[in-house]
Amino acid sequence: MNLTWRFALQGLLRNRNTTISQILAFGLTLAAMALSFTVRTDLIDNWQQQLPDNSPNHFALNIFPEQQVGYQSDLQQHAIKGSQFYPVVRGRLVEINHLPVQQFVSKDSQGENATHRELSLTWTKELPEENKIVQGTWWSNEQAATPLVSIEKKLAESLKIKLGDILSFTIGGQPVHATVSSIRELRWDTMKPNFYMIFSPGTLDAYPSTYITSFYLPDTQKDLLNSLVKKYPSTTILEVDLILKQVKTLLMQLTQAINYLLYFALMAGFTVLFAAVYATLDSRIYEGALMRTFGATRSFLRRTQLLEFGMLGFMSGVFAVIISETTTFVLYTHWMAIDYHFNLGMFITIPLIGAFFVSTAGFLGVRQVVNKPPLRVLRELS
Repeated sequence: MNLTWRFALQGLLRNRNTTISQILAFGLTLAAMALSFTVRTDLIDNWQQQLPDNSPNHFALNIFPEQQVGYQSDLQQHAIKGSQFYPVVRGRLVEINHLPVQQFVSKDSQGENATHRELSLTWTKELPEENKIVQGTWWSNEQAATPLVSIEKKLAESLKIKLGDILSFTIGGQPVHATVSSIRELRWDTMKPNFYMIFSPGTLDAYPSTYITSFYLPDTQKDLLNSLVKKYPSTTILEVDLILKQVKTLLMQLTQAINYLLYFALMAGFTVLFAAVYATLDSRIYEGALMRTFGATRSFLRRTQLLEFGMLGFMSGVFAVIISETTTFVLYTHWMAIDYHFNLGMFITIPLIGAFFVSTAGFLGVRQVVNKPPLRVLRELS
């Protein structure tokens, strides 16, 4: 091993506890900064990039049944690409196999959130796009007279619902019972209407309903929204693209505020580094004087010091990348359902940035080791 590397490693291993604490301090701070940068620049952008071209960016809600045909015709007339029109009835899940649903709910779970409010219930003959049957089968024409329901997979797991279970709902104060015939897996990020519960046709016909759909509208045709609102004043149009822009702006402002706090934390880490360096400054000066007495040059000592603190910063950066990428992986795959891609650029830049700043700060702290004449140091210690 090169002599410079050997002395640099000895400098790190000499004070192992201090070295480990500094790696943890700098690593966690850099990891937090990397995560805030990822959230600010990548999270929404990556999600939008994974959406298909011309994916819906507007939702139309509260369309009355007598307006549905006209609304659909107006969209087709302007060559607006939209999703299927779904009827919506509001209802609450109250029982599973004739037992109160509260007996199946665990605290702070998806099931608790779904059972403490009314759900949007729909029915359709065909399995919607982006929906995949993972258990059971989709209903056929022969089953049309039987009240059946298909439930979303994660909600079924949260409430421990199985095929053949009987679910009871209240809709407008009236009870509705349906048997679980299938469990579906679906994507919530498609910008199309999705539902926890889908009923077989005819099950909810007796209840008043409205329709919901989504459609893609380019910026050049935004004026069409005004005409739709004037023609159908009872409907509600959600401009998802504007909502996403506002969310992105809020995220940027929030992460900037967090970054200011992290800058102070990073400065605190440098303060700890300086304190640790000054605590060992006398021994470093004495060691440097001995090495120069035995022929070591100033440039050799400078290279050793830079390499020692550079390795400290580099290891902190590697630790930071491992923490930030692991957190990003969990966030993307388990919470956001977004494809994760390893960020090679961050794996290179973060350790290099850590090595540069820590080596510079550390070198400034021990510059006296090189500048003091060896003879004077040895006389002062004799």
